[in-house]
Amino acid sequence: MEPQEKRRLLVFAVLVVLFDAVMAVWYGLTGQSNVLVACMFTPMLSVILTRLVTGEGARDLYLAPRFRGQVRWYLAVWFATPLLVYAGALLYFVVFPQDFDPMGSVLAAQLEAAAPAEYAAALAQMIPLAVLVNPLTGLAQAFGEEFAWRGYLLPKLAKVLSPARAVLVTSVIWGLWHAPFVAMGYNYGAGHPAANIAAMVVFCVFVGSIEGFLFLRTGSVWPAALFHAALNGIDLWAPADLLMSRPANAFLGPNPVGILGGAGLIMAGSLCLWRLAHLPQTAAAAKPQN
Repeated sequence: MEPQEKRRLLVFAVLVVLFDAVMAVWYGLTGQSNVLVACMFTPMLSVILTRLVTGEGARDLYLAPRFRGQVRWYLAVWFATPLLVYAGALLYFVVFPQDFDPMGSVLAAQLEAAAPAEYAAALAQMIPLAVLVNPLTGLAQAFGEEFAWRGYLLPKLAKVLSPARAVLVTSVIWGLWHAPFVAMGYNYGAGHPAANIAAMVVFCVFVGSIEGFLFLRTGSVWPAALFHAALNGIDLWAPADLLMSRPANAFLGPNPVGILGGAGLIMAGSLCLWRLAHLPQTAAAAKPQN
């Protein structure tokens, strides 16, 4: 890697860590969810500042959507992401059938559903709308991360590492970026910070493999951002809230951050990583589309 590129990555890393630390302190003091939303924009801000400070300018932004010949990837991440998540939830309930209690769920209580048929009809109306709308509501925040991790860090690493290794390194860094927040209990609960961080890194490795594959396959940051937004959007209708009467086991499921709840994502991520491992290194340098 050229010295100039190393300098840019160093500046980027310093900015990311500084912003992450500030946001973590803010979140620790307030516990407000809007801090987490704001934090999602800081990787993008780090890239912008890095480009200004190092004179990199607006080269290789990967912002063109490149719809031609790639529409299937947009449709896949939009509509297949919920299927992957709920496939994991299904596996969880197969293993733990006693936890399946839709009528005792948070959503059933909110809807005041009196019978299973009534609740099922409500879900049949709500879920298709959520699949269509939720990814759009979180696309800006997801882009704030993907513009940096997949659109900036990954292509630089892909110049010196194999596609699979570049994706893995990017994904691990992305997972560690979450460390201050998950250590405080976000996603996995309080009381076991080391386990929380390890679980988040593992989760990000598989999810990041999907996002890395999408980026390298399309040469655009948008499919990865849409997948990220679709996955985050499921928080608004998480399997535990729809199908359980007791809190989810964060490390198992049925929500996607658990090892069983995330089984669909793990399988998809493994497949993407396997495909990346069979690409030559030169194939990892996605063509820049500004």
